[in-house]
Amino acid sequence: MLTKEDFKKLKKEAKHEIALIEQEAQHLQQKIDSSLYEKDKLWNDEEIGELIQKRKERKYSSWTIELCTIMEDLLNQLYQRTHQKKFNSIQLMKIPAYRSLSNIEILQAELNNQHITLKSGMGNVEEEITKVFQLRNKLIHSNFFYTSIIRENHDAKQEFESILDTVKKYRKYLKYNQPES
Repeated sequence: MLTKEDFKKLKKEAKHEIALIEQEAQHLQQKIDSSLYEKDKLWNDEEIGELIQKRKERKYSSWTIELCTIMEDLLNQLYQRTHQKKFNSIQLMKIPAYRSLSNIEILQAELNNQHITLKSGMGNVEEEITKVFQLRNKLIHSNFFYTSIIRENHDAKQEFESILDTVKKYRKYLKYNQPES
């Protein structure tokens, strides 16, 4: 059975992992040393700029996937401790209400049926995290081409920051409701 202490510990662990990614992203914003490219004399300034931008987009791709993995792992651990069994989406998809849902949506529904919800008034965060997972899936299916998931009026950095913000909010607003004895 999941205890409030277990819940807090798992959330804190996820918080630290997210913070590490956020810290890495901040370092990426600092000037990248282009001298590594310049010493070979194979690229001009424009090509060096393109190589640096591609690298940034690959980092955003990997961090997006890692952020989703952290959240999925958190929800999986909460599910396992709550239900005392492994999460089996294939088995759960046999339930008619779950047939058209993604793993993240099934996990959310199963945890909501127990005692893990989002703080009241935060339902839009649940929808936002589902969209982040849809972006992650699109990213994977587009061979990690980050520009394939950038929404209108965003650039790669803004898109990643939006994803990071959504994941942070979702983790923060997860709430443990003490089961009635």
